[in-house]
Amino acid sequence: AAAAAAAAQPGAEDKASLERDVATLRIDVERQPGNAMLQLQLATTLHQLNHLNPDGGSRIPEAAKAYRAALDGLPADDSLYINIQGNLGALLLAGNEPEGAIQELSAALQQAQAQQLPLHHSAGLLFNLGKALTTVGRLKEADEAYAEAAQAAYGHDLSSYSKSIAAPRSIREEAAMQAVQVAKAGRLFFQQQQGLGFLREAKLADADSQVLPQSLQGEQADWISSAASIELVWLHFAIHKHYHSLKQYDLAWQYLDLGNRLMAAHTPHRHEQEERNLRHIKAIFRAPIISSGLQNDSAIFVVGMPRSGSTLVEQMLASHSQVKDACHIHPFYLL
Repeated sequence: AAAAAAAAQPGAEDKASLERDVATLRIDVERQPGNAMLQLQLATTLHQLNHLNPDGGSRIPEAAKAYRAALDGLPADDSLYINIQGNLGALLLAGNEPEGAIQELSAALQQAQAQQLPLHHSAGLLFNLGKALTTVGRLKEADEAYAEAAQAAYGHDLSSYSKSIAAPRSIREEAAMQAVQVAKAGRLFFQQQQGLGFLREAKLADADSQVLPQSLQGEQADWISSAASIELVWLHFAIHKHYHSLKQYDLAWQYLDLGNRLMAAHTPHRHEQEERNLRHIKAIFRAPIISSGLQNDSAIFVVGMPRSGSTLVEQMLASHSQVKDACHIHPFYLL
């Protein structure tokens, strides 16, 4: 999605620059409303700004309108059409409109199939479709979409592959063993990097007993060696989840430990940043909670300070068969 182009460490200058671009593009679009490329530029810039500085979705309607205007100005067989439709689906998903996202992503996938595009071009579409299906509770379909996304990404995109393997509720045995091989190849490639020497010391009974296939060696494994090592994090978490479900707790713990160490190597904990965030939150939330008067016990809100265990409580509640995980509620940013 276009939003992926946002800076990894957003700052005030990035936000101000994008806001200036939006202001200029609005003028250009008003002068040339039928220019599909200008509409697309406006849509992607708003999409990036929403990703960089979420505010509850105030920019999403305008971005969606611009994406649709861009689509209206292009033939359906244009090479850009599928990408734009996929971006629109991702935008609607971010804007808490999963049904609209499902519609756009499904249409983009149908168009990709009609154009007979290579399967790996659809990996991102399938992954986002899985997220949208999960949001509306269509979990079996979501798991199928994630499985398709993983296989589409295999051999081409480690990031999409790892996240697609980690996303479903469970992994099929064949897919899990494939992930074990990819994770082993990744550890062999990245163990020379600074700060990742611990990967060389990893002793995993399942991986050590396997010989890597030719497809995961040499030039054929460029899709792994050319990726960022942080992509291995989700892969190790996925394998941990698989072994945990099989009650193979020793292996599960080893993969969880490696995943956490990989994450810490890339995003070390910064105590000062945590303190700033906590002071900011305390400064904002001073007023007492006001009851809306709504008599409805169907929703359970779990709130708390960062690192206080609110996510753990949410996951424990969501493990009940009659409770659905709604994840973090982004519209509350507006408050």
